[in-house]
Amino acid sequence: MLTADACRAEIERLHDCFVAWFTGASDDDEFAAVADALHPDFELVTPDGTRRGRESVLESIRGAHGRDEPGAFDIAIRNVAVVDATADRATVRYEEWQETPDGTTGRVSTVLFRAADDAPGGLVWRDLHETWIER
Repeated sequence: MLTADACRAEIERLHDCFVAWFTGASDDDEFAAVADALHPDFELVTPDGTRRGRESVLESIRGAHGRDEPGAFDIAIRNVAVVDATADRATVRYEEWQETPDGTTGRVSTVLFRAADDAPGGLVWRDLHETWIER
């Protein structure tokens, strides 16, 4: 069974990659670690309900390299909970809080992971659905 610790570690690993990428602290190796974590059929449902495939998501991430000054952007992951898990899949819900110069935003995210030995954290992100948290 995919463990809660493995799922939490992967969520934190990928979001650390985002922070490093968006603040320009990383290079193409970091981007490859992001790309390798997304299943070929990955789909994101954004907080506004837009459905985006893997290539669209990766394109927008790549284009945002260094968009923020170091220290001006951060992500905190909270309240990670495994909703359901088997030997090779897990559905996990967590909160993602982003700090930017414009303020703090939060979202509840639900991810479907699949086990994958060749993925950076041993898991690939198959589907992700995000919903805004009202403050």
